[in-house]
Amino acid sequence: MKIPCSVLILTRNSASTLEQCLKNLGPFGEILVHDANSEDASVAIAKRFGARVLKQYDTEEKSVRVKNFTEMRLRERDEAAFDWVLYIDSDEYLSDALVTEIGEILQSADPKTIVKFPRVSVVDGVPRTRGVAFPEIMPRIHHRRSGATLRAGKTVHEKYQYDASFLEVVTRAPLYVPLDPVDVLRPKDDRYILLEVQHMRETGCSWRRYIRWFLLREPVLITWYFLKVLSVAPFCFFPDSLPFSQNFRFVRYHWRLFRAVTGLMLEKL
Repeated sequence: MKIPCSVLILTRNSASTLEQCLKNLGPFGEILVHDANSEDASVAIAKRFGARVLKQYDTEEKSVRVKNFTEMRLRERDEAAFDWVLYIDSDEYLSDALVTEIGEILQSADPKTIVKFPRVSVVDGVPRTRGVAFPEIMPRIHHRRSGATLRAGKTVHEKYQYDASFLEVVTRAPLYVPLDPVDVLRPKDDRYILLEVQHMRETGCSWRRYIRWFLLREPVLITWYFLKVLSVAPFCFFPDSLPFSQNFRFVRYHWRLFRAVTGLMLEKL
């Protein structure tokens, strides 16, 4: 019996990682891929694994970039065939153990259940369970009629939104995410920052929100990540540890985000 759950994936020229992502999703009731008019073999790979493929945007423009990931994820959810939905990125993959565990959980889960996965980075084919963000526990499965949703206003790094009446279940088996080299990831980080700043410019950002969420919060996060980087630095050469440069990305991201948003607010003066 298939797992009564739709796996939702966004693709944009994802051929290099998509096969690994899809290869053990067969037990799920549906694999739904929304493609950004990829110019590589992404669509062909998705169809080979039995995925239903839809377009992200109604355009013939090639390799269309997502401008608001939350809106796109919710649109994707609306197209799902099942009420249980699992979000996964095209460069992530589930182990067989995690697929089995999900099937067991959803057999009897109440709709007001949020399923969370430990997220483990993979560098050079080796899972890294020691680093700044480990253990990173992320909600990935919910019932779309339960009231759980994605928080509005988040263009990137989507956040779940649900109340205390939900039961949170954390799986034993992890979700794996292979990491590209840092020089490949940094431009991606910078684009996410640009998307956040553009969204704030378009929708407006009050000084109250800036002071609460950036002037007070971001320096604390930057300091915390910096201290965490220092604490794990002696272990960076262990085979189960993230390299120093991968750990320092967290500091860099939040510093550059803080600078960009502060610059946006100063434009108002």
